Amino acid sequence: MRRLVWNELLPKDRYLVRLARPLSFSEMGFVTQLYLPIIGVESYALYQMLVHSMQEASGASAEGTHRSLMLASSLSLDRLLDARERLEAIGLVEVRRRENQQRDYYYEYLIKPPLAPGEFFADYVLSLMLLNKIENVRFSQLRQQYADGLGSQLAEEYSQVENITKDFHEVFQSLKPSELEVKKGSERERFLSEMETSFPQAAMKSGFEAQVNHSLSVSSLRLYLPDNADPAKVLDGKSMELLFSLCHFYQLDSWGMGQELRDWTLYNTDRSLDGDVLRKRLMQRYTEDKLYRSDSAPASLDDDWGPGKLPEPGSEAFVRACRLLSPLALLEKVVGGRVSKVYLERAETLVFADGMSAEVVNALLLHTLASMQMELPKAYMETIRDSWKAKRIATVDEAVKQIVERSEQRAQSAEKAKTAKKETTPVRRNGRAILQDKLPASVEWQMSQEKAAPDVAKGQSIQDFPDLQKRLETLRKRK
Repeated sequence: MRRLVWNELLPKDRYLVRLARPLSFSEMGFVTQLYLPIIGVESYALYQMLVHSMQEASGASAEGTHRSLMLASSLSLDRLLDARERLEAIGLVEVRRRENQQRDYYYEYLIKPPLAPGEFFADYVLSLMLLNKIENVRFSQLRQQYADGLGSQLAEEYSQVENITKDFHEVFQSLKPSELEVKKGSERERFLSEMETSFPQAAMKSGFEAQVNHSLSVSSLRLYLPDNADPAKVLDGKSMELLFSLCHFYQLDSWGMGQELRDWTLYNTDRSLDGDVLRKRLMQRYTEDKLYRSDSAPASLDDDWGPGKLPEPGSEAFVRACRLLSPLALLEKVVGGRVSKVYLERAETLVFADGMSAEVVNALLLHTLASMQMELPKAYMETIRDSWKAKRIATVDEAVKQIVERSEQRAQSAEKAKTAKKETTPVRRNGRAILQDKLPASVEWQMSQEKAAPDVAKGQSIQDFPDLQKRLETLRKRK
């Protein structure tokens, strides 16, 4: 099933580009060396186009339509939207959408700087994503290119550090208060006011810090681990994958997950993390309303559905909800608050025990709620789960296709049953059904003979039928 791009973005929609702060030549190199292998050529080209479409020195904003972007980049609308969303996810672009009374959209694109190499390689997720793309040799070359061996050696040999930087007022002692005074109504005040009105400054900030928006920080989690936990085992690939999945499911950030990892009973004798125990603990903590959760619900979700009203399968609201929400957040939106332990166990089992992706689980939950009058019967869900796993359903688009086909089959079956029922409906008289059972073959033959026999009700007698008269005489003689 294709994505309904026209519901999200139109070629005629205008956009405005802003810079969070000036970008240096080195930072553009960081994007090329570190981000390009992850985001791809199309996203990289779009980032370059947006950056260079404005006056970099002043940060003055530039505007245009998405049609102009399509023509300049040779990208179709759906590919342009995919490229932009990759930039959003990696932390290089922030998007705001404005709307007027005529329902026209105006998009604001805030261009953000990349992470410095040290911050990039310190980020567990980005570092591994880059390694998976470029493999060991190129990854080693980049680490060596951005390494600072001399600085590390200096810190080891000269460990005593003192900050002797001069303060502003230590240097500019001759500055008098009268030099900074602007009298009210003076020519200087009018001049400054005119400058503010005629030449409004761009909204760039020199102190803007680049960051990527994902919930977990490995360096932060290390601080919360107890003494009986081995960071190398707890924060390895397999355990980190589980931690990321749990954080997405329960909407936890690094601090919230760190509070749970403090418990020493979560770890095995070999100092590794026991994933099953952690899952049970989080489920219990949620049930008892003691879980520290972050408010990370996507602001771009449609609010046209909620308690008592579900999005239509295949609609844009349905697809976006499945892609953006965690299964628990989706159920909370459906019920309008915290969910019961039964609902929580149903969703948690599908994700962590059955290994289904979050978006497919969301599609299954919405389909079951719509089909079973806002309930989640275990047997019904397991039947669909097994069917989808056998068909290798891995995306929400594939799940929607199965839901639509199933609905069409049920509608056809219902129509056939209705027709058959109509044909076999018994005849009723005085409110009682008259049995219409099939008569025996001999009786039907007799009735057909009677219909074919001559009519004897028109004054005819047995004398008119010689054969019958002979049979009657024979019977009398026997008697």
